[in-house]
Amino acid sequence: HGLQLQVKPVPTLANLPMFHPKVPHPGVVWFVRDQTWRASCYVGGARREFRVRPKDHSEVELERSFNAAVRWRKKQEKEKKGKVVKPKAKPGKNQ
Repeated sequence: HGLQLQVKPVPTLANLPMFHPKVPHPGVVWFVRDQTWRASCYVGGARREFRVRPKDHSEVELERSFNAAVRWRKKQEKEKKGKVVKPKAKPGKNQ
């Protein structure tokens, strides 16, 4: 009588797919838990991160999403080269 509940099985981390790019790129890794490519770097002393989830697990889609993460990372590296981090002046000091 009434509402019937069905429990949907949730995959464990061990059962989720793990991917490795054909050509690895520093700073871009497959994050198993979220099933995303994660790119990260530091620019101007701040950590930046970009995530991209493939639409499916086909080889073409995995490569497309990996390349998107690599392009983002390379763009950040170019910006990083153009930025100069200035040391902060200490309060109370006359400069």
